[in-house]
Amino acid sequence: MKTLPTLAAVAIAMALVLSPMVVNAAGSITFTSPASGASYTNSQTYTISGTISPAPTQADQVGLTVKNPTGQTVDLASVTVSSGSFSYSTAVGGTAAWVTGTYTITALDSYGATGTATFSYTSTTGSGYNVTKALINIQGNQSIILAQLATLQKDLKGNFTAQATSESSEATALTAIQNSLGTLSSAVSQLQSSLTSIGTQVGTINSNVQSLGSQITTAANNAQSAANAVSSTQTYVLVVAVLAAITLVLELAILVRKIS
Repeated sequence: MKTLPTLAAVAIAMALVLSPMVVNAAGSITFTSPASGASYTNSQTYTISGTISPAPTQADQVGLTVKNPTGQTVDLASVTVSSGSFSYSTAVGGTAAWVTGTYTITALDSYGATGTATFSYTSTTGSGYNVTKALINIQGNQSIILAQLATLQKDLKGNFTAQATSESSEATALTAIQNSLGTLSSAVSQLQSSLTSIGTQVGTINSNVQSLGSQITTAANNAQSAANAVSSTQTYVLVVAVLAAITLVLELAILVRKIS
């Protein structure tokens, strides 16, 4: 049983501890205490305990909430699960919220397992407030909260370390990418220079080809002129040969005639 300021502190701690709960409910919680039909009076002590099925394989916490017949929270705690079981010792009574009627205990673990239990409480008129019991409960609650906060701090430290390691790896990868981009940029510059040089060479080759074409055309014209000249020379030689032959025949005829 806890006072209202302590309940608020435990609620904050439970919210921090149970914040990573999975969305889909898994498993169920069965109460072993209080027993079915249990009834309490005054500032009587009792234990809230139970088991989780299936038993969690990782670290687990169970949040316990005790509400009076009007739905007002009168007790709140976060309990560590060990081998699938949990146990929480507390007491009834001590505040005006503990009225006669049926009380409901609700349990919810870090992975979504749930369970409920009920018990009866009878308020005795004129019963005094047990200050000693309340102080003991406050001290116990403070110890639980401090332990939970230490666990939370350890988890946060681990998360920060993991995040720092991840950021370091990302920085290394980013540096490698930047170096690769620098190398790629240098290769692109060299490729551009090579393409420019190739373009210049292609221009030179094109000019040479054009010049060679002109030379070939000139040579063809010269060859044609030479062929024409040869043809004219051959005709002249043939005419001279024919004339020489005619002259020879005439001279031979004259000679024969003289002889005869």
